[in-house]
Formats: sequence, C-alpha cells, structure tokens
Amino acid sequence: MRPTQRLISTLALVTTLGVGLTACGPEDDPYGDSAGSKGSGGSSASAQPSKKPAPSDKAPDQADGPGDCGTPPKLPAGHKMVEPAVPPSKGSLSAKDAKPVCTPNDWIYHGQGKAKYYLFAGEVKAELSTGPGRTKSVPVGQLWMHAGDCMTNQSAVKPPYTCSGNIYDITLDSEGQINSIKEIWHP
Repeated sequence: MRPTQRLISTLALVTTLGVGLTACGPEDDPYGDSAGSKGSGGSSASAQPSKKPAPSDKAPDQADGPGDCGTPPKLPAGHKMVEPAVPPSKGSLSAKDAKPVCTPNDWIYHGQGKAKYYLFAGEVKAELSTGPGRTKSVPVGQLWMHAGDCMTNQSAVKPPYTCSGNIYDITLDSEGQINSIKEIWHP
C-alpha cells in the first residue's frame, strides 16, 4: 500500500501546483494585452505568452504602465533623450527619440519612432556612465566607440564603463548640432 500512498500524494501535489498556476491567468498580465485577456473572464492560463513591450513598440500611456512609477520624469530645458539606431560614425548620430515608459523597475527610456540624423558640433562635451549617478568626461571619439561597442560587441567594453541601456542625454546648439552628450546609466 505504500506505493499507492506515494501515487496519491504525488497526484495531490501536482493538482495543487496546477491550481496555483491557473490563478496566474491572463487577467493578471501586468501589460494587459495578452491574447487571452480580451473578454475571456476565466481564470485559466492562456496558452499564448503575454506580449512584453519591446523598445520598438509604441509606448503605453506613461501613467498606465505595468509599474507604479508616479509622475514621468521631466527633462531640463534643452535636453533630449535619444537611443542610437546604428553605431555612431565620426561626426554624426542616427537616433530615435527616447520616451519614458513605466516598468516594474521604475521609469526607463526607450527609443521610439523613426530615427533622426544629428551632426556633432565642433566642440562637444561627452560623458560616459561609470555607475549610478556617476559619469566621466571623455573625448567624443571615445564615446562614439563605446556606443558602437555596446551595440555590436559588448565584450569590448572595459571597466569602469558598462553598456547600460543605450540611452543618451543630448543638447543641441542653435544650429541643431549635438554640443553635449551623456550616457544615462541604468541597471
């Protein structure tokens, strides 16, 4: 009778785990857009995985993101967040405007829309992130190489630098050219 007790215990365990998993149905999807959540009303799990936002997806209304972020961040006047679309080349940058999206980890910027073409001014202040709230001034050429490495060969990036989200805070001069660029740190 001992094997029978094991079988019953195993079945009870599997049933308990199955009930626990069905409690995490599509209506619990933090993004609210899985295929099974539209009108299903049931509590069983969907066979389709929920859709996670990708950097190229259109951002949801910032206040309705899956996290509890509060008010979206406001940039200082004249500042713009961008995400390079391709590795920067000498003197130019093709980048998408980056907008804040509320995630479970707080506000995170993601590039959206069509990439814009920027030229660098003759004098550029360039900074790379060395950790949370810390940057180091570098020649703009070093920043171009770093951004390219982060997009194509992350193993080439050496400490104290890391690839931390591929988001940059830029300012433009009166001619629309980049006169400062700072990498934004994110874990």
